[in-house]
Amino acid sequence: MSIAGLARFGVKQPVPVNLLAVTILVAGATLGLTLEREFFPEITPDRAVISIREPGANPQHIQDAIAIKVEDRMADIDAVKQIDSRIHEGGGSVTVEFRSGVDLNKAFDDVKRAVDAIDDLPPDAEPLQVQLLEPRLPVIMLTLYGDSDEQALKRAIRGIQNDLQSLDQMGEVVPSGIRDYEISIEIDKDAMLEMGLELGEVQQAVGAWMQEVPGGTLRTDSTDIQVRTIGVAEQAETVREVVVGAGADGSLVRLADVARVRDTLEDAQLVYRFNGRPAATLTIFKVGDQDMVHMAEMVRAYVEARQGRPFEPRPLTDLLSGGVRRQAWELGQRSTTPLPEGTALAVQSDLARFVEDRLDLLVRNAIYGAILVFMTLLVFLNWRTATWVGVGLVISIAGTLVLMSAGNITLNLMTMFALIVVLGLLVDDAIVVAENIQTRHDRGEPALTAAVTGTEQVGWPVVATVLTSIVAFLPLLFIAGQIGDMLGALPIVVAVALGMSLLQALLILPSHMGHTLARRDRLRPGRVGHAIRRIEAWRDRMIQQRLTDAYAAAMRWVLHFRYIALAVAVAVLLLSVGMVAGNRLGFVFLEETDAETIVVDVQLPVGTPLDQTQRTAATIEQAATGQPEVRHVATLIGQVSDIDTGQVRGAAPHGAQMFIELYPVDARHRPSADVI
Repeated sequence: MSIAGLARFGVKQPVPVNLLAVTILVAGATLGLTLEREFFPEITPDRAVISIREPGANPQHIQDAIAIKVEDRMADIDAVKQIDSRIHEGGGSVTVEFRSGVDLNKAFDDVKRAVDAIDDLPPDAEPLQVQLLEPRLPVIMLTLYGDSDEQALKRAIRGIQNDLQSLDQMGEVVPSGIRDYEISIEIDKDAMLEMGLELGEVQQAVGAWMQEVPGGTLRTDSTDIQVRTIGVAEQAETVREVVVGAGADGSLVRLADVARVRDTLEDAQLVYRFNGRPAATLTIFKVGDQDMVHMAEMVRAYVEARQGRPFEPRPLTDLLSGGVRRQAWELGQRSTTPLPEGTALAVQSDLARFVEDRLDLLVRNAIYGAILVFMTLLVFLNWRTATWVGVGLVISIAGTLVLMSAGNITLNLMTMFALIVVLGLLVDDAIVVAENIQTRHDRGEPALTAAVTGTEQVGWPVVATVLTSIVAFLPLLFIAGQIGDMLGALPIVVAVALGMSLLQALLILPSHMGHTLARRDRLRPGRVGHAIRRIEAWRDRMIQQRLTDAYAAAMRWVLHFRYIALAVAVAVLLLSVGMVAGNRLGFVFLEETDAETIVVDVQLPVGTPLDQTQRTAATIEQAATGQPEVRHVATLIGQVSDIDTGQVRGAAPHGAQMFIELYPVDARHRPSADVI
């Protein structure tokens, strides 16, 4: 259908056009408010990690006996682009980065087969583990901290984890800063010798009792029953009763007779502190298509309930989220997990807040932009034109949200940035079409005829303008790798939004403008109508006499001295090219923005004991918490992780990592006399 045919259909069939507009508005409001929200678009993994573990081995041994063998195997795989090894005491990891464009599943299978083929590992080394390194960002972190023992913190944080995992739409809840449980068996040498036992016999007996032994299949007339011998429960009270031998008089010798058995925490030199006090943390990760904002709201509501705060209803938010905030708050109220004496809950690293702030910015920009556009159009055009152009902006945004929902495009920092950028472009084509329709009607054409001919006259230039803007963003689609995954949705959203604005300008707008002008022609204006016409006539005289005449005079001068004007244009072009070619104009791919988290890696000389590392970290903590901009300080002593991948980069008592969280930039205040 031609442009004239599209406009003619809209003018002659106003009912289906109006139904289309209403449908877009309703669907946009419904689907737009329920779009999935996340921090960044989903990124395709491009790396695999091979985990190495040999308890007690030094880094040099692990490098020579395991890591180099793994690297040699990886070097033979064509899909591998880069190999990065991180070795620490007792283990390490080998990160394999794949080339862009390879079949990820095949490449991962090749890596796994190559690792499985390594058969000369040290006897004490655990089997190598291979997994895809899927980038994931935490949504929010919940920390329990205070002057309490580690066992109490662990029990409480596990209970809170169970609470949160019981909520619908909650992602993966991962604890950190706590050690795993283990059963400690301390042999009494004298008692063992008195019973006539050897250490190897005791060890073998305990191991045998702990194992599950398959016993085959029992076949019956109705079914087959799998039989197996279940080992003793992994608890100190049951392990104490394990029989390890017999006495001289034939009596049974139990483990409790020759050893002290107790439940304890694993012997790992790991300490976690929050604001200088012992702590344990839960990190909530987004999994699948969950909404990260809803997840963060549930965690905040749960914490507020545990802190004794009343529930604060948010009607629109609670309606859209299905009441998940209320459910989380009620769960916190009735939770059976007591908090240890002298502890408190805190929320940190709330990345969902950035999505909420960007979404709030988008809504405010849309509202303020629509108001400014409407006011500007009132100055230069009549109120009917301004009204329908403003309505067209809303229809275009609503249609964009509908198509984003249909295409499974989420609301994230990139797509919201695209919507913010394109807001100013959505009304351009509508202004051109509406103004041309109004002009032709003012010159005497019937309203409905002017709607068709006015649209046809400027239709192709409008199409060319929109296509030019779309093409300008298309190169972002061809960026490969994880940057391409992040930016790929941006040109799609821009193209969809501009396409919706074009459809609105060529189909819906001519119908609205034509019938509005026809209705005005049929009605006799009253007092308000006469007043509006007098104001518009005065406005037109002012524009014609001043702005239009001034513009015409300037154009006559430029055309008369066309060679001077051309020389100025060429000079500006050469100056612009020279600024770029001469490196006078800098290039930054992504501008640095204010950060709210500072990461401090502490590395003391190898062999430094854990107590000395704690004292050093405490000194830095004290200096950090003394600054007015600092909100929280989280310290992990005995382990250092890679910020980009989350993989452990080193586990040793001489290392520590600190995360200093600042207040938002608009909430920071430092008196001029303060000096760090």
